[in-house]
Amino acid sequence: MALPRPMLVVLLAAGSALLATGTVVHAVGTRAFVLDDASSLSAGEMNGTAVLSTGVVVPGASVRRVALEDVPVAWCVLRAPDGTFFVGTGHRGRLYAVRGDSVHLHAETGQLAITSLALGERGELFAGTLPEGRVFRIATSAEAAGRAPEELVRPPGAQHVWALAYERGSRTLYVATGPEGKVFAVDARGSASVYWDAEASHVMSIALEGGVLWAGTSDAALVVRLRGPGRAEVVADLPGNEVTSLAVRDGVVVAAGNEMPPVSAVSAPSRATAAGGGPEGAAQAGPRPRAGKGRLYRIEPDGRVEAILDSDEGHFTRVQLAPDGVVWAGLGKNGHLVRVMPDRSSAVYVDVDERQVLDLDMLGEPAILVTGDGGAFYRVQPGRPAEATWTSKVLDARFVARFGELVLRGTGALRWQTRSGNVAEVDATWSEWSAMSAAAAGPIRSAPARFLQIRVHFPAEGEAALRSVAAYYLPQNQRPFVRDVALETPRRGDEPPTPSTRYKLTWRVDNPDEDRLRFRLRYRPEGETRWRELTRETEVVTETSYTWDTSAVPDGWYVVEVTASDEPSNPEELVLRSSAQSEPFLVDNHPPSIEGLRVEGGRLLGLATDSLGPIARLELAVDGGPWRLVFPADGLFDTARERFEVDLSRLGPGEHVVAVRAWDSAGNTVSREIVVR
Repeated sequence: MALPRPMLVVLLAAGSALLATGTVVHAVGTRAFVLDDASSLSAGEMNGTAVLSTGVVVPGASVRRVALEDVPVAWCVLRAPDGTFFVGTGHRGRLYAVRGDSVHLHAETGQLAITSLALGERGELFAGTLPEGRVFRIATSAEAAGRAPEELVRPPGAQHVWALAYERGSRTLYVATGPEGKVFAVDARGSASVYWDAEASHVMSIALEGGVLWAGTSDAALVVRLRGPGRAEVVADLPGNEVTSLAVRDGVVVAAGNEMPPVSAVSAPSRATAAGGGPEGAAQAGPRPRAGKGRLYRIEPDGRVEAILDSDEGHFTRVQLAPDGVVWAGLGKNGHLVRVMPDRSSAVYVDVDERQVLDLDMLGEPAILVTGDGGAFYRVQPGRPAEATWTSKVLDARFVARFGELVLRGTGALRWQTRSGNVAEVDATWSEWSAMSAAAAGPIRSAPARFLQIRVHFPAEGEAALRSVAAYYLPQNQRPFVRDVALETPRRGDEPPTPSTRYKLTWRVDNPDEDRLRFRLRYRPEGETRWRELTRETEVVTETSYTWDTSAVPDGWYVVEVTASDEPSNPEELVLRSSAQSEPFLVDNHPPSIEGLRVEGGRLLGLATDSLGPIARLELAVDGGPWRLVFPADGLFDTARERFEVDLSRLGPGEHVVAVRAWDSAGNTVSREIVVR
């Protein structure tokens, strides 16, 4: 039986049926975590496994980590001809040399960060920095370690150097800068000239092939082809606000276009300001993931632009294009390295502990990458790993739950285990991993808890693939709490309400586990203790309001009680209930009266009275004319008996009909007339 698609689905165990929907469904009894697509599976941790875009986990590549001590962010990496790897870092602008598993400090620039590296034709290394926009020339031999680097150039107006590209033969170094958005051409003597002056704030990326320089910008996210100084041709205007990385091979360009939220007035790009504190703060703390989105584009020599991969999980930091058309891309969130095949199928190929893959070189031997949000250097090991596992993300049942069956769907000799805890971050309070199970379906042995994690082990040999995991659980039932029971009395400014015997009662309810609820109502006169049922047992109320017809109820003050029950979602022995009462409110369905209406000495006298009160309004009309407001004798509408006196001396000679109208606070009205001569 095919399992449903969403990452996390609550299933109704009614018989053996499973409700598969695209959202969270709350239902009776048993629920389940279902992970069976690329999004939900890649949200976990991959150790020697890869998640394909088809929603399948397979054995992948393993990695070997080399720690970079006291390095918060490794911005860039370069492979030297002798097999040494040079890593440019922040927050002290240091260059490290990695040989085997040994890491040595090679040079210090005195800047906050080395953001880009390029290799010259004579084996020298060029390093671009921020926040002063300097470019250094550094000898790469082991004997040169510790020497002060030579400052080659400080391009005018540049504060950030984002990318470097070196052209052999002409011995020209191209430098992409911001915040004035320029590309400089620098000769061997360090003389810089403006090669292209962009309208964008930053030129984020450059790539060079066959004498043609390609550039990607911030702001409008343009991909531009430069055939010479100032000879710019826009090839693609991509969605988003930055082209972070470019790769070119045989005229084919791959571009990483990102949509990043603005973080500063200078529109500083994500590689500098993802920490939210501007370029300087980013270099100190390392670029941290923001709520950005990324997309990879393939641009053909004839100008055709095609999107080949979307990422809502984070922005792309670096791309590389292999001779066989495979695209490698690092993500600025979740520590993922992604592989995109020519047919656009993709896989999360490597998952590292750090959250950002900032630079990579997957075309040499060995393949490598470096990370931010914790600087580290990784070798991607060739061949199938001896130990390959996939671990789910921490699954949240929202409340303490009792776990049931776990069902795997896949091929090969897969084994699995679980652990549980009551805090979202796995710590020492969590249970140990359970004993290994090789069954495709079996009971979860972890203790009841709110959170669950699943780990699947792949065999060292033979075909194996994981397609889906379903873990069933029964959360502890949570009590619904009723509050704020009240009578809805809509008013129009100072106008009394429209009289009606139908009173609308409303209430609010806190329903932690979102069970389906039923409400029962009862009432009593204020001062009495005996309750009377307002709803019959056959009347099922599920909304948080109820209209009470009070036509058969005497006028007076009443209290209403609302009881919430989660019985529609639970068996009787697990049902929980709670009740809340309203403040006393007035039921008044009878109009007031006007007594003693008379004229004395040119003044209209009378008494408006109500059995409950207060009198809310008095009006007077003469000879069928418009009603006008009059006040009681004491000037306040505050009691059930209000005397009034109205001066009629301004009436003209002859006979007049004077009408008086009175309202009570419930909107009931009465009117009387008198003939005045």
